[in-house]
Parts: sequence; structure tokens; C-alpha cells
Amino acid sequence: MQQLTKRSFLRILFAVASLICDLYLLGDVSADEPNPALKVEVVSPGSSTSAIRKKALTDLPLDKVSAELRPKADDILKSVSMFRRMPTLSFTTEPEVYNFFLTHPDVAVSIWKVMDISNFEMWQTGPTNYEADSHDGSIGTVEVLHSTPEQHLIICEGSFKSPVLPKAIKARALMHLQPTFQKGADGQTVVTHSLDLFVSFPSQPIDITAKILSPVSHAIADRNFRDVSLWCAMMNVAMSQQPQWIEHVAGKMENVLEVRRSQLLKLALHMTVTTRRRAIEQQTGQSEVSLDQIAAALRRSGISNSSNSAKEIIPVRAEQSVEAVNGKR
Repeated sequence: MQQLTKRSFLRILFAVASLICDLYLLGDVSADEPNPALKVEVVSPGSSTSAIRKKALTDLPLDKVSAELRPKADDILKSVSMFRRMPTLSFTTEPEVYNFFLTHPDVAVSIWKVMDISNFEMWQTGPTNYEADSHDGSIGTVEVLHSTPEQHLIICEGSFKSPVLPKAIKARALMHLQPTFQKGADGQTVVTHSLDLFVSFPSQPIDITAKILSPVSHAIADRNFRDVSLWCAMMNVAMSQQPQWIEHVAGKMENVLEVRRSQLLKLALHMTVTTRRRAIEQQTGQSEVSLDQIAAALRRSGISNSSNSAKEIIPVRAEQSVEAVNGKR
């Protein structure tokens, strides 16, 4: 067996810490050159102070977790190696887009692979369960313990295997995501969300090293949270303005249920119709916009002639599209 050097040990520890963030934050997105039209604002910076940690523990909706699943959360909270409250961020996205990818993280991961952003893979194994593989020796599982429009409690468990280690390094994390939505004067919706992260390393040597290296781990987690937020804002724009691209991506997705493709397309069509209707209302001052007006706007933009699926926009009401999206989960 190869000798485990200090440098190799640190690299492996960083990989495990990154995996925990990646399992539900969907990987490591590069956003060095974001679209100027896309913006993620920092409402408040990340923090790991004892006061914030105490408040985060109080905010956990543990009383809403089933008796069967509650011990999983309790076990992590009994031996927390690292805590981080990510920066509170706000950006423009409609609730339908945000909640679709939150409910179906495997779809988001599959799109990332189509976009050549990451080799990270995730697939659904149960109503609220997922498995993940980063193809670098890191594997893990995700389970949603509790979910409401305002609060989402998720557990992630991961391990990292390496030829230089006698056994895999394991880690567990409890995540508490809290989004709020507010519609602006322009008709667009802004989401403001925060995420509390509790990580537990069962191994004492790893636990000690993780605490020493926590400033670096915190920076990685903060960046990943911002990058995922930026990606969500980008998908909101794509669904509103580029349904042809969404159709192209949906056709290449892997490791997702077949129904997710049609749900993604229907959501994109709904978003396109809603965006065009809002634009016409603002331009004309009309409170009611007819489907004929929307169809004309779509033809002028070239959408209805360049996408087979987009042709379905014309006869379908936006409300029907949303019902179709939410019909199967």
C-alpha cells in the first residue's frame, strides 16, 4: 500500500468536504464569467459563530420530522464537526423554476452533465431519496427528511475511497434550506434563501483536521452555494427566453425518469408564455392579454418556428402547463 503523505491526506479531506457540499448543492459550478444580466446579491455574509450556530439549531424543524427519520438527524447533531451558515443570497427566479430543481435535483445534475459543467451524476432511488457519484472516488446518498415551501431539511451521507487509504473516509451532513419569494414591481419574482450546514465526521482524526481546515472548507461551501444560485438564475432566463435550448437539453439528459423530460419542457413553455404575457402587459398597459397577442410575440421572436415543442405554446394556457408539471412528481 502506498504511504499516505500529509499532502495526500489534506487533498482527500478536501474531497470529502467538497462531496458533502456537492451532494445537494449539485457539484462545483464555475461561474468566473457570469452573464452580466444575471446577478446574485449577497444579503448577508456566511458565518460560523457560536451565536449563529445556536440560532440555527433552534430553527431546525425537527418536530416536523417523522419518528422513523428523526434519529438520523439527531445522530449528526450529537457530533457536529463543522457548522456553516452559507451567505444569504437573493436573485431573480420564478418559484416554479426554483422548486422544480429543488424537488428534482437529479434533473439539475443531468443538465450540468449535458452542459459539460461536471461529471457528477445523481439518480432517484425513492420518493425523496437519491444516490450520487462524482467519479473521483466519492459516492453518497441524499434523503429529504422534511419539505415545505419555506423549509427543506436534507441529509447527505458520503464517502471517499482512495488506494492510499485502508478504508473509506465517511462524512454525514444535515442541511436546512430556507427560501422566501417576493414579487417585484416589474412582475418578476426574487428569491432570498439561506442554508445551514451541519457536518459530522465519525473518525476523530478526520474530525480534528476538519476543524483546523474549516476556514478553507467554509470558503468552498460559500462559493458552491453562490454558484448554484447563479445557475438557477440562468435556468430561469433560459426557460423564459430559450425554450428551444431547453428542448435540446431535455433530449440529452441521462439518469432521470422519462416523465421528467416532459415536465421540464412543459415548465419551459409555461415560463415562456408567462414572460411574453408580462412583457405585453407592461408595453400596452393592458390587464388582460389574449393568446393571439402572445402567439404573435412568439412568432416575431422566432420561437414558434424554430422548436417543435414550442409550437404547443400557442393553444396551451399557462395555468394548464403548471398543472401538467405538478401532476407527476
